[in-house]
Amino acid sequence: MSPIPAVLKIVQASCHRLLALALLCTLVGCTTPGASTMPEFAATSDQGIYRLRAGDVISLEVFQEPYMTTRQRILGDGTISVGLIGRVNVAGETISGAAQKIAKLLNEKQLVNPQVNITVETYSPRRFTVWGQVRNPGSFVIPGEEQVTLPEALAMAGGNTDIGDPRSVVVTRRGPSGQVKRKVNALSPEAEHIFIQEGDVIRMSETLF
Repeated sequence: MSPIPAVLKIVQASCHRLLALALLCTLVGCTTPGASTMPEFAATSDQGIYRLRAGDVISLEVFQEPYMTTRQRILGDGTISVGLIGRVNVAGETISGAAQKIAKLLNEKQLVNPQVNITVETYSPRRFTVWGQVRNPGSFVIPGEEQVTLPEALAMAGGNTDIGDPRSVVVTRRGPSGQVKRKVNALSPEAEHIFIQEGDVIRMSETLF
């Protein structure tokens, strides 16, 4: 038997295996070790940038226009009232973004290149819950414009009890299609990149002896 057909058969078999592997990756999703398959827990490029939300109390000033100064709470629909232009939706905007948005609207009305300044006086509380084998389970607040990582959230709850296992922590988060759960080793470097969001529920399991 000629060696050439035998070689061709080997090459064909290898190609078939590679094709099957590629198809399997397409169907079930191939990921690199440690890569997150849950976008709800992925850090975003604007992580740490505060965005205005309903319940925040803000003060608004327009340079050299003292009658425009106002202090008010952002309503549940995300709006505030601004002189000359009425209600403006600012929820979800950064502080500077909201100021620029209002300045643009005012410029389209009567003011020429207005300089708008917004300051958050009181932040609407962003709460999360920690329970399970921690020393002080309960509800906690993410301070102001700060971020809280998973290890920091556990520290706020007093850390693990004598039978608590920080290597077995489950974070439950509301996602676009419902609740999403992720088990995390809170002692791993990965945990430092999981930032707690409003409404998160964190549960620490018991140590398995």
